[in-house]
Amino acid sequence: MKRRFLFVILLTFMISLVGVWAAYLTVRAGPGFVGPAVLTHSRGTLSYVSLHSPGWMVLNSSFNGRGRVVVSDQFSNETVFVSGVSEHLHYPIVIPREGSYAIYTLNGSLTFSGHYCGVYPAVKVQRVLYGSIVILAFFLALWRWRS
Repeated sequence: MKRRFLFVILLTFMISLVGVWAAYLTVRAGPGFVGPAVLTHSRGTLSYVSLHSPGWMVLNSSFNGRGRVVVSDQFSNETVFVSGVSEHLHYPIVIPREGSYAIYTLNGSLTFSGHYCGVYPAVKVQRVLYGSIVILAFFLALWRWRS
């Protein structure tokens, strides 16, 4: 009876891990696009583009115009990327973790477009998933050894 219960618990744990990995693989598989959008800052009005990321990603961005572009986390108000743009800037911006980000300009006027190839799990999520897989493998090896 104890072995069946342990087997059911381990099987449930394995199926939940497969579900979590499948969720991240489906999100990761799809490329996405942001923009095109016009970013302006004049007379106290600010236009921005909001970007939501379920994990970390590399945003291949393209800016045209003149100004200073800023990418910041909307919740922690942490600045992720700052650069001056003179005519054209094509640069990969690393979005470090999940969350909502604002892309705006401090001065001038810019056009912006970007695309990303995929979204990847954050480092904390990867550590939890890999750690749980190691623990599961240890229990399965122990169970097999005791049988």
